[in-house]
Amino acid sequence: MLFTRGRVTPGQTVLVQGSSGGVATALIVLASHAGIRVWATGRSEQKRELALRLGADGAFEPGARLPERVDAVMETTGAATWSHSVKALKPGGTIVIAGATTGDASPGQLTRIFYLQLSVVGSTMGTREELERLMRFMVERKIEPVIAGTLPLQEARQGFEAMLAGETQGKIVFSV
Repeated sequence: MLFTRGRVTPGQTVLVQGSSGGVATALIVLASHAGIRVWATGRSEQKRELALRLGADGAFEPGARLPERVDAVMETTGAATWSHSVKALKPGGTIVIAGATTGDASPGQLTRIFYLQLSVVGSTMGTREELERLMRFMVERKIEPVIAGTLPLQEARQGFEAMLAGETQGKIVFSV
């Protein structure tokens, strides 16, 4: 999502929409360790503080005016943040979508996308080679994933409900 689909490189600025979910926390940690300036949005002061602790250079309320436009936006929220994501990009920027937890985005803001020559790309899974590179990067930089909690598989429903309610700070791990 960050390096392959978003093609984000050191020195660029990325906006991570949301700051406490599993994907968002991973993006913040990975980008900050790679020399990328990271800004994140969070619905609460606690979530914004988490983003800063994880390495974000700035944390803002959802929809807030940013100090400047960004090179890429990492989007997993969908309808609630889509307009902000499109407006946050500098000309030629990229939105990478890996989820839509608040639903499909509408309207698409197509005029802005074509006029500013923005790219909108999807991201689901990487290749085995990408996973191997990611693991080497994490080992070399001593990066550990942010874990919100571990639940037995039988309690998976509770974990998903917490995630949907926005109550997590990191990934939820299910044990068998």
